[in-house]
Amino acid sequence: MTDSDRRWDGDVNEAVVEEWVAETTPFERVKEVLLSTTTLQYAGEIAERARVSEPSARKHLTTLTDAGLAETESTGRGTRFKRSRETLALQRIRDIHSELSRAELVSGIEDLKSRIRSYQEEYDATGPDDLALELEPGDDWTVVSEWRALETDLDVAQAALSLYDFDPDAAGRGGSATDDSSEGAFGEDSDGLSA
Repeated sequence: MTDSDRRWDGDVNEAVVEEWVAETTPFERVKEVLLSTTTLQYAGEIAERARVSEPSARKHLTTLTDAGLAETESTGRGTRFKRSRETLALQRIRDIHSELSRAELVSGIEDLKSRIRSYQEEYDATGPDDLALELEPGDDWTVVSEWRALETDLDVAQAALSLYDFDPDAAGRGGSATDDSSEGAFGEDSDGLSA
C-alpha cells in the first residue's frame, strides 16, 4: 500500500483552521473574526474563534476599536465587541464600486429610483415610514421592508458612484477630481442621481 492509497482520517475543518492559524498573524485572525461578528461578544469568545489568547484578543480588539472597526458595550462582566455598522457599509460600497462600472451604477440607480417612485405612487406615501403609519396590524408589511431596502440600496449605490469622482489627492478641491462641486465623493449631486 502506497501513501496515496491510504485514506486521511483527520477532520477537514480542523485542518483548515490549522492552516489558517499557520498562515495568519494573531491580529489578522482577530480582525477577521471581528468583521464576521454581528452580535456583541466578549473578548474571550472572539479569542476562542480566532485561536489566540484572551489578553491578545483584548489588545487587538482595542486597536480595532480605536481604528473604528468595532463597536463596544461595557457590561458588569467586561467589554463586548462587534463589527461597526460603518465598517459594513463601507465594505458594501467598496464591493459595489469594484464590481460595477460607472454606467452599470448609473443604470442601477435609475432603476432603484424608478422602483421607489412606483411605491410612492402605488401607496400614495412619500416613504416607507409614511406607509407604516397608514398600515393596520393585519396588513401586509413586507412592502415597508422592501421599500426600506430599496432606499438603503440607493444610498449605497450613490456612494459607490461618487467614488468614481473621488480623488483624495486633489488638494484644495474638497477631494473632488473636478472643479465642479456638484460632483465627487458624497457631493450634493452625482450626475443628477442624488436622492
